Amino acid sequence: MGTHQPAARKRGVRLVSHTTDISTEGITCPAVSPRLTEWIPKLLSKLRPHTERTIREYATTDPWRRSSQILAKILPAWQNADNPWADDVAEAVAYTRAITTLALTYEDEPTSTLSPYHQQRYTNLTDTVTSIGTGRGPVNADLGALAKGPVALHRELDAQPTVLTLLLDGDAWTSLTDRRTGVRALAAFAVLADGFDVRLVASSRVYRHLSKRYPIWTECHLDLTASRDRSPHTNHAQTAAAAWEAIRDLDTEPGKRRLLGNLKTKYARSYRDLANDHAIDVAEGTISRYILDLEARDLVTIDRRGQHNTVQLTDLGELAVQQCLDDNNDLVHPDQRRLDGCLTATPQQSASTVSPRRAGGETPTLDERVATTGDPDADADYVQWLTDPENAPTSLHERFSTIAHDDAITLVDDQLHSFDDGRVAYLNHTNDETLVVLQWGGPLATLGRLAGALLSEKALSKILSPSRLGREFEAIDDGTQTYPTDRILRRGHQVGWYSDAETTYGAWRDRITTVRDRLLAQVAELTDSDDTAARTNLFEDLHGLIASATQLYHAAGIDLTTTIRVPDTDALARNPTHLQDLCEFLAKTAPKQSVYGIHSGYRMLFEDRPAKLCRRLPAETDHDATMDLTMSWVVAGPTITELHDDITAALASELTTVREAIADGTETAPTLEIPVVDGTTYPAIRRVIDEVAMTHDAQWTPRERQRLVRLCLRSFGPADTSRACPYDVVVSLLQALNESRTPTLAAVERAAATLPPERFRPELTPTATKLYATLLRADGPLGRSELIEQADISASSYDRRLSDVRDLGRVTPVQQGGHRRWTTTTPTPHPKTPPVTAWLPANSDRSAPLVTYRQSTRPAGPNSSPPDHTGRDDRGGWDRRPPLSIPTPSGDTDYTTRPMTTTNQSRQPNSHAHQLPATQDHPNTMTPTPHPTTAVATPQTQLPNGGDQ
Repeated sequence: MGTHQPAARKRGVRLVSHTTDISTEGITCPAVSPRLTEWIPKLLSKLRPHTERTIREYATTDPWRRSSQILAKILPAWQNADNPWADDVAEAVAYTRAITTLALTYEDEPTSTLSPYHQQRYTNLTDTVTSIGTGRGPVNADLGALAKGPVALHRELDAQPTVLTLLLDGDAWTSLTDRRTGVRALAAFAVLADGFDVRLVASSRVYRHLSKRYPIWTECHLDLTASRDRSPHTNHAQTAAAAWEAIRDLDTEPGKRRLLGNLKTKYARSYRDLANDHAIDVAEGTISRYILDLEARDLVTIDRRGQHNTVQLTDLGELAVQQCLDDNNDLVHPDQRRLDGCLTATPQQSASTVSPRRAGGETPTLDERVATTGDPDADADYVQWLTDPENAPTSLHERFSTIAHDDAITLVDDQLHSFDDGRVAYLNHTNDETLVVLQWGGPLATLGRLAGALLSEKALSKILSPSRLGREFEAIDDGTQTYPTDRILRRGHQVGWYSDAETTYGAWRDRITTVRDRLLAQVAELTDSDDTAARTNLFEDLHGLIASATQLYHAAGIDLTTTIRVPDTDALARNPTHLQDLCEFLAKTAPKQSVYGIHSGYRMLFEDRPAKLCRRLPAETDHDATMDLTMSWVVAGPTITELHDDITAALASELTTVREAIADGTETAPTLEIPVVDGTTYPAIRRVIDEVAMTHDAQWTPRERQRLVRLCLRSFGPADTSRACPYDVVVSLLQALNESRTPTLAAVERAAATLPPERFRPELTPTATKLYATLLRADGPLGRSELIEQADISASSYDRRLSDVRDLGRVTPVQQGGHRRWTTTTPTPHPKTPPVTAWLPANSDRSAPLVTYRQSTRPAGPNSSPPDHTGRDDRGGWDRRPPLSIPTPSGDTDYTTRPMTTTNQSRQPNSHAHQLPATQDHPNTMTPTPHPTTAVATPQTQLPNGGDQ
């Protein structure tokens, strides 16, 4: 970190990083972990000399009198005998008495010269001063004592805020499992910020972690975009007329308009990213000149403090983009824009944006918006941003990302719509996560769409940008590896099309886009072709291109999730060839997106070509190590969970054939497992609720979360299945969270009632669902005529379906003015909680993980224990211990354990060239083969939180 100039002191929390000019002066506390007792005593101990000096500046010689004066200022009601002290007040009083006594009584005398009594008193006073607010103080008070004690004292007495520089312990924060501990530590930072200038020193990795796990706190306290210096001419009350005056003469400057239209106020972009943005299409040497002109117009502000200049919109610039530029970045007068908005209702605002599907004023559903792709043969793009004109992009992003289980294939039953054009793929990203949403079109076409999205111009301009990767990919090096970056990418991650001539970002981008365009042209040519050899080569190249892309995303610290939509699952299941295509696609593609540290997992486990094996970095494998996937998968369709066993069998067959040296124990490698998860069951829905609660800091109790799961199972799935669509769960929770920080059960059901009738309470008829939803959304009781009007149903439908709604638990009649009306009551908890197993189907949400497993090199005998394959913490603690010999399972075992063997076959990346071998059942033992390996499925007990025991 370079030398920073001292920043003006001010109370609050500020982040210190290489992109800021804030110095690390003042009182420094290193290794600040989320556990308060590990660092607050140390901080208070370092603060103590400063506090004592401050007290002596204003002090009398009488500690009791001086402490009383201080307490009168910081705790005016401390002497009120009518109100008993709370713990935090009592501890704050004890702190003030103690610190004043230390400052005025023991200021000059060394402790060694004190009498035993005073030595003990000195020790006790010091302990009081350094333990306040930690829960271990005189009365075990919490952070309120910290706020009322040292924080209030320094806020009252300091002429300038004292600087506290806290160096966050990155490993402690990122590995923390109990989120409540982190929340309490962040609350402590905020408490300290009320009286001090708190400066947090955190790496970009830790900052990304805090942003993702504690988004609300981070936005309030560490939002760099909100605190970044703006142009001194920025005026929050700027008018559209002022914006038009600043931009009106750019009618002959399309490059400047495109540049302006691709900037944001929320975050800054570097010059080099803008020069590589295909949507701007301005030469690198011209970007700087254009930005200076826009700065002179007060439309942008430039941050010149870091290594690379960055630029973002001012408030005036944002107003100009919103009011004076259309979707093509052409000039339009604000008055004309308002007139157009009044006279017309554009059904699709942009060909590259998810937009409404329905006509006639009816509000389209989120899924209908996604399905409205436009026509790529006209003006729509093949790769489009997953945005929504009426909802924040993060809401739509969360709808797709929250349901995905990490390092797994998640199956979701969803009544989705077919894309208007199946060739379109959607892309969306946050700082550390990227989503791809596409429609199944057969193995070859789907691979092409996936490759086209991951390496699209949009992805290369906004996600895999020069600032993210580095001009020579130096940004992916975290400093822990001894190898140069090019060797890590080429020999470790096995990134293809990255020769010595392509080690700069610009050269690599030119090469990879050329390869991408060539392969996509072949996809269009060979999708319906019978040329087996050409298709095989194309499969091989596409798999290599996708694996290279996902490894690069992983190296850049970006999590990937791909959602494959299968609109007509029933038709696919009835056709054996199409079903095999889907299962084989997942079985062949998912294992190739695996990684162990900086090493390609596929190259470690399956590759058998000598020329490829020679080009690898040496890998040290930890005992019982497991691989990660560089991309998680979601497969969605009306009845896709019914294909669970077929997909599992295909994966099991694929994972059994590792390389010969791995199979016979000559070479060691980590275990690769790819669970196939049913995303609609009780544990999966509980996991979704926990994820939303963590992201939005919703303080639901375990009991409330259990009741939320039951509500979701009743509301979003057939009555006899104990399943629910997780997409509807996420949408309802997010809508309820817009109204309240911790919405009640009734508020969540009220939000769910806004979903279409086919998605909310599907066991009811559409008319009954409309009636029930209308009652949930109503502000008070409704009569017959009001229900008919507001639910938009006929009187005869009301009369037929009222009995169905009346039987629901929350619906009750009331008498008003002599007339019977209907309303809903507040849901009440059941008197007794049924066991979790009552909500679980025969096969729970997470199948036994599919494991690539090699024979142990240790002798197996009655006294030898089987190898212990223990999962990582973020997998919920799955217990996987593949047996060396497989006994016949009893009839009570949930999952039948079957050994599966195949002879060693060539593992060429043209994976679809091979047919899946038939899996043979063996009664007790494994039939010997030249190179035996085993895929083992082990029984697991599902816990309510979605983990395993």
